[in-house]
Order: sequence, then structure tokens, then C-alpha cells
Amino acid sequence: MHSHHIVFRSHGGLDFDLNLIDLTLEEHEGDQGPHRNRERDLELKLNLQSRLQEIFHEETYTIEQISRLLGKSKRYFEKNFKRVPSAAGAYKREDIIRKLMGGKIYP
Repeated sequence: MHSHHIVFRSHGGLDFDLNLIDLTLEEHEGDQGPHRNRERDLELKLNLQSRLQEIFHEETYTIEQISRLLGKSKRYFEKNFKRVPSAAGAYKREDIIRKLMGGKIYP
């Protein structure tokens, strides 16, 4: 099995469980895999975005809440959210999802 980042790290994707999926070699690198098939890549991204929208249903969250919801350390998100706008330590839902999606919200 190959661990695949749905939002590629080279495109701003982060290392958290929801952004990783296990694929067979053929599913990962074959003609129908996300690296060669834009439709499959988009399908995985839309699924991830939908799951994030379900998880982040409130208007704002603190780093502590983001950390708890995604199962990574507070320090990890502090480091990766430095450039995400916040007000008094609270991050807007849309900004969180956009950051986790590599800077892009998919239609």
C-alpha cells in the first residue's frame, strides 16, 4: 500500500490523517490514479473538503480545537497556521478549510 496525500504537500497539503489515503500501487501510480487522472484527484479533494466542512461546522476555532479535531499537536498547527488570519486567537471556518485544502476551496 502507498500512503497518498490528497492535497499534495507540494501544493500546501499538511500531514494529518484525513489528508492521507492508502492506495495500492496501481491505484496510486496507474492511469486512473490521482497523479495521472484529474477526475480522480478532484474526487478525492472534494471528498476531503466535504469531510472538513462536516468537522468544522462552527464559525471559529482556536488552534487547540483544530489540533484536537484533527489529531495533531497544537505546535504542528501553530507552525502551519502562522500566515492564516486570526482574530484574538480564533480562526474562521473558511480560512481553516482553505488552509487544509492547500489554499483552495473547490466548487
